[in-house]
Amino acid sequence: MADSQENPAADRPAQAQSQPQRAQQPQQPPKKWHEQLDQLPQQGQGKKKRSKRDYIRQIPQAMPLRTWLVVLLVVISGLGLTGSSFAVNSIMRNVLYNNVDSELRSASSSWARDVGNDFFLGDHTKRPPTEYVVLNYLPDGTIRYSGPTSTTPDVEGVPLGGYPTTVGSIENNTKWRALAFADSNGVITVIAKDMTHEKEILHGLAMVQVSIAAIALAAMAGVGFWFIRRALRPLRVVESTASEIAAGDLDKRVPEWPLHTEVGQLAAALNIMLGHLQRSVVTAQEKEEQMRRFVGDASHELRTPLTSLRGYTELYRSGATNDVDLVFSKIDKESKRMSLLVEDLLALTRAEGTRLDLRPVDLLELSLSVGSSARAAFPEREVKVVNNAQSIPVVNGDADRLHQVLLNLISNGLRHGGEDATVTLQLRRDNKDILVDVIDDGKGMSSEDAAHIFERFYRADSSRTRDTGGSGLGLAIVHSLVEQHGGSISVDSKLGQGTTFTVRLPALEEPED
Repeated sequence: MADSQENPAADRPAQAQSQPQRAQQPQQPPKKWHEQLDQLPQQGQGKKKRSKRDYIRQIPQAMPLRTWLVVLLVVISGLGLTGSSFAVNSIMRNVLYNNVDSELRSASSSWARDVGNDFFLGDHTKRPPTEYVVLNYLPDGTIRYSGPTSTTPDVEGVPLGGYPTTVGSIENNTKWRALAFADSNGVITVIAKDMTHEKEILHGLAMVQVSIAAIALAAMAGVGFWFIRRALRPLRVVESTASEIAAGDLDKRVPEWPLHTEVGQLAAALNIMLGHLQRSVVTAQEKEEQMRRFVGDASHELRTPLTSLRGYTELYRSGATNDVDLVFSKIDKESKRMSLLVEDLLALTRAEGTRLDLRPVDLLELSLSVGSSARAAFPEREVKVVNNAQSIPVVNGDADRLHQVLLNLISNGLRHGGEDATVTLQLRRDNKDILVDVIDDGKGMSSEDAAHIFERFYRADSSRTRDTGGSGLGLAIVHSLVEQHGGSISVDSKLGQGTTFTVRLPALEEPED
């Protein structure tokens, strides 16, 4: 006997209606993230047409982070709810089918055996329950049927003496659970139970599960979106701060959060980076301003002697003076002044860009040599060298450049401290540094002048001429050379009490025995 087939018309899907023609679309509003996927750049493809796989691959880049997290939350939760629903439905199905199988086995040993000739001869008191059907296959080929007449189970595939089997119906799609057994007279009895009630239970359970899952996912999406938006609030603060910094507010900083959180670590790293960036920008601006000021000052300093040269030559050409010696002496004086300025500019450039010939230098020996040179240049002035260091003051430096530093400081004190000023060169030690104090007891200077004394072309006394005031680059050269040695220089001065320049250099560590 062949198994009954289900109605093909029920399985065949309904034909889709023809799609309407696409109408002309009106002007669209601003595109959202999912409408901008086609505008994302794609590496290595240029203007080639974007494939569906590439379109899907670009979705995470175009979708906002909070939306992406909510989608992941809903998808993962939906998978969990789907898995649990299938598990519950499968368990419920097994329970219902096991109950039906138990009832079929119980019936096969009780009332199903009593549904016999008496029923078919007219005694209908022993008929099967409403949802059951009993078929008796007699040895002579006669088939007796007891049960509802609206549908008949297709029992051709039910194994004899086996386990209960699910079968269909001959007339419709009704499912049956059937069990076949034989008695001692050779009569084969098939008992079947209609599974419509059990299917309705499982269908109702599935609908309840779908409803609960939909409500749970909707609630989870809403609550999740609120929590994720709240959790990502610090990132929006970071974004707002970055926008303000990009607009030019370099003093803006990201608020601090606990360092054990990811946002706290990000905020700390960003603040450190912003600090470095601000210092770099400020330094670049200061250097640019310093260079602009340097070029302007250099042009101004060079313009004065050039103007004098041109004035004296025009004076001589016009016949306003016949004193050739006077004209040439003035031209020679201005050319020497311009030559000195150019030499100082070259010295400053070399001091800032030339590499040092570093080697151990004994500062006491170097100071004595500088003192001798100063006395030779200023024979009528007093220059003293005092060593207050507890040991030999040795540093790692360029002897020629350090000689230039100390000689410039001594010359500055003798020239600008007054005719009676004396200079003392004092050596002392401070922890791991060697300090060289260049002390003069001259006129001194104000605190405002001391704050700008190391700037290029700065003259502390505006009343000094260029003859007495120099080019204004000497202390700038000193400052640059000291910094190249890894040291620092400071000034302490008071009007009428003298000036002290202090050069601090790292001491060279003595090797241990």
